[in-house]
Amino acid sequence: MRPGLLTLDAFLNRRAADRRLARLTHDMPLPEARGLELGPGNNPVPLPEGVSVTYIDHALDAGAGLLDAMPIDQAWAGSGSLAALLGTEPNDFAIAAQVAQYVPNLLGWLRGIHEVLRPGGVLNLSLPDKRFMFDATRPASTLAELVEADLLNLERPSPRQIFAHASEVRAIAPADIWDGADPAGATRLSGDDAMGHAYREASAALAAGRYVSCHCWVFTPESFLGLVAGATQLGLFPFVLNRIGATVVGGFEFYVSMRRDAEADPEALRRLQDGAIDYLSRGLVQQHRSAALLAGR
Repeated sequence: MRPGLLTLDAFLNRRAADRRLARLTHDMPLPEARGLELGPGNNPVPLPEGVSVTYIDHALDAGAGLLDAMPIDQAWAGSGSLAALLGTEPNDFAIAAQVAQYVPNLLGWLRGIHEVLRPGGVLNLSLPDKRFMFDATRPASTLAELVEADLLNLERPSPRQIFAHASEVRAIAPADIWDGADPAGATRLSGDDAMGHAYREASAALAAGRYVSCHCWVFTPESFLGLVAGATQLGLFPFVLNRIGATVVGGFEFYVSMRRDAEADPEALRRLQDGAIDYLSRGLVQQHRSAALLAGR
């Protein structure tokens, strides 16, 4: 049995007790399925033995230096055709846990995954909520930035992305923020010379054509949904959203599920996309109201 795979009974028992696993495997067909995990590192999502998994990262040696890193089957940075690498056999699911924020061209990455899923296939993501981790003082990513990265067809983080990350990330833990600490008062991870360090890092990476791992994108659940809405208007987002949830108290990540719809008519697909965005937007508002009421008790 490949590392990370469980018996079906063990998987079902674990998923019943693990909300994160349940969200990352939402709508996965069982007992058998074919799918992808992107950026598994040394912590792949535990899956049942009837599931065939292809592991993908930006480079075959992306896990170098990590103890027990999962071997990578295909190198793909998120630009260009993923189908050209994987072939024509469609997949039932794709999982990316805490990965999308590192992808230089997020829109190209999403479209590449979409093309290798079957109609009805799902992509399940976990994403960091910038408000509750080291990106807290950074502004949320914009649609203009997404479009720029897509038009440039980025295969590695741009100087802007590297600089923005290296100059601003803070030495603060989610628990400290939930306890009331102000992220703006936390020291920068790069120290007192964070700005100079960030400039040197971005300059060197550009000159050497070097891939630098960094948070290219920062989100809240609401800002992510807004980016999806804008990209949908431009015809750059191919999925229909299934679910998006607010970050739970004490946590730092939120979850998104989206599907490749079977609808072939562009206008009908757009209506489904817009309807899902509107429904989920209202759902986030209600989740915040409920959380505020509970916090006030």
